Amino acid sequence: MRKPSSKGLDKYLGFVPGTFDHIPHYCLEDAIIAIRVIQQMERRSMFRPGLYYIVLSDLCHSTESAAQLGQELNKKRVESFILKCVETLGYMEPKNYFMFLREVGDAVLILFSSFADAHEWWWCMESWIETQNGLWSWEVEPREFKHFRLEAKTVMHAGEVGYSGESIPMALAVNQVFKIEKLFKKKELGITDIVRRAATDVIKSLKLRPRKRDVLRLPGAKETTTVYLADKYQGRYYIR
Repeated sequence: MRKPSSKGLDKYLGFVPGTFDHIPHYCLEDAIIAIRVIQQMERRSMFRPGLYYIVLSDLCHSTESAAQLGQELNKKRVESFILKCVETLGYMEPKNYFMFLREVGDAVLILFSSFADAHEWWWCMESWIETQNGLWSWEVEPREFKHFRLEAKTVMHAGEVGYSGESIPMALAVNQVFKIEKLFKKKELGITDIVRRAATDVIKSLKLRPRKRDVLRLPGAKETTTVYLADKYQGRYYIR
């Protein structure tokens, strides 16, 4: 069976030309599942400018892994990670709406309108890449697998998102989230103070407890902001 191509899919699914240009070719099949959900939301006019949770998930140790694994094996590593990020969107059951923004090297950017959905996506993604690690451990030589192993750090920021044209998100908060990512390590989830305040009730319902990681001034901001850590404790995730 031929692998799906973005050519013709736009017309077949009723999208405007170029809709699939930002989706990596190797996760197109699974991305279509998530995009169908987005299409339904757009038909109900659910996508509109407003406050969104902006999630950046970055594959760790990429420079070291690239040097040790070589081009082809490192490419498989990056593609496997991004595929799992997109697959998770397609198979979770969101309470609200989301949008896969783009692949940024070995990282992904996603918009969520719900903190609970963003947190669920992160939790599921971490679980799925652990499963994927188990599968890859059978295919990759042990001496290479220690460099190949998929481990991600994820951060969540929030801000007003507008749109250029009909569907291209534009926001200062999207640029700011890249500065936050540098403060966290593998398997960690970080949130900014604006996320903590905007999602206070949900954070409490999930039994999360914010723990301060650092204070910094984000690009374009006049005041400093605090960022918090979410880590794993006794089988559950806590922001403490």
